Amino acid sequence: MKITKKIPSFLVALLFFSSCVELEQVNPNTASESSFWKTENDLFQGVIATYDAMQLSGLYLGNLQVILTGFSDEGTGESTNEFYAPFRFKIFNSNIFLSEMMWIHFYAMISRGYQVIDKAETISGDNVPAILAEAKTLVAFVYYNMINVYGENIAYVDRTQQASDIPNRAEDGQIYTLIENLLTEAIPDLPLASDYNDSDYGRISKGAAQAILAKVYLHQQKYDMAEPVLESIVNSSEYQLMPSYEDNFTEKNIINPEAVFHINFLHDGPAFESNRSVRHQGFSPREKKGTYGDVQPTKFIHESFLIESDKDGNPDPRLDVTLFHPNSTENFIGEPYSWWETQFRNPEINTAYFKYSEQEFIGDVATEFDGGTDFIIIRYADVLLLYAEVLNQNNKTQEAYQYVDMVRERSNMLPLSVAKPGLDKDSFLEQIKHERVVELSGEVVRFFDLKRWGMYNSENVVRDPNFESFVEGRSEVQPIPQSELDLNPNLIQNPGY
Repeated sequence: MKITKKIPSFLVALLFFSSCVELEQVNPNTASESSFWKTENDLFQGVIATYDAMQLSGLYLGNLQVILTGFSDEGTGESTNEFYAPFRFKIFNSNIFLSEMMWIHFYAMISRGYQVIDKAETISGDNVPAILAEAKTLVAFVYYNMINVYGENIAYVDRTQQASDIPNRAEDGQIYTLIENLLTEAIPDLPLASDYNDSDYGRISKGAAQAILAKVYLHQQKYDMAEPVLESIVNSSEYQLMPSYEDNFTEKNIINPEAVFHINFLHDGPAFESNRSVRHQGFSPREKKGTYGDVQPTKFIHESFLIESDKDGNPDPRLDVTLFHPNSTENFIGEPYSWWETQFRNPEINTAYFKYSEQEFIGDVATEFDGGTDFIIIRYADVLLLYAEVLNQNNKTQEAYQYVDMVRERSNMLPLSVAKPGLDKDSFLEQIKHERVVELSGEVVRFFDLKRWGMYNSENVVRDPNFESFVEGRSEVQPIPQSELDLNPNLIQNPGY
């Protein structure tokens, strides 16, 4: 059920070294770029290398989740480590985790994807169109992340780069057009999720590409274009909500019908393989019991779960799954909340994220080898809430209720059609914003939501005091790494840095 193909070494090595080194000895058994791209299987290995890039340390191995959670109003860094000041919009180029590492790894993934895209032109085979479509989708997904983190005026790369290439600076709208073109070209050739064998679980499906495209449309307020895309996913019968909300965030060794797009991690993989997640160490109360304590939920997140009770008058059941909080009945790395509450650095921030914390594997101390739970980038619940939002924006509010009801009722909440019937368009959107917090907190969704709602600004201080240092016209995006500016004269630093 896990994708575990061997990746040719040159596909990895060429992406992390900008200069060539002449070696005195060459292993004749090592595949070279010129000898490798011959068969459909070679192309398949290339796309698996692109998937593997998502597990690099600057991306979904754990740092990306920490960084984007801390940059939104759902996360704060209370520990005095490298994340403390950047999460308060105070440190920029000097921090390799926040400035350089993500940039490098994003473009590493783009580079791997374009090797597949370009080489597919010379390779034939029944599965080549689908493999090509996977690569296009992965490149589009990376660019979707990059324009949200760094803005639109990044290096425009639309083919395999040579060492002498100096990419142009993208103009406004150019990356969005590239993303849309890649996805619309890919979607017709992608298999349905049900078309894949169990051994290929985790590969890009038609529904995953459609969900990414819908999010891209939403970021541009193209609600009329997003609606039929989301409708297609909902009507495909390819996905369904898990009966139990919490089963999305634990290693169950089953195919999850709610996972539209996710990262397949391997449990207890060897240290030299990028097949594990360290997210559970970063999302913790503090640097104790083997954890890093990099990011904690804001007070706003905890309070959001207390706004509404479930059908039985109890707190929203998603609270216990999402947060380790004062009334938790679970232990966190073997210790109850009463032990951990003395460890919090800030008494105002007295919760931790419990999702994906892998308590079923951790003993007395957490290690990086505990991280094997698949990380879901897009869940079907996310799609349903997006569809409801789009319907509402397209003046179909009453039609939208049923999709919110599906998500709420899974967690024993009253249907919204019963709890708050007859909401107008503006009130329904505000409710959707709340629904997305209690359903999706800690899943690297809030950062993107704030961006597309036009809410990524200093007004977030009412929910997150870190935004006191937010500077309008600068803090909306991160700086382009100075090393990239030094190498590429076509790039211009983002304003204010």
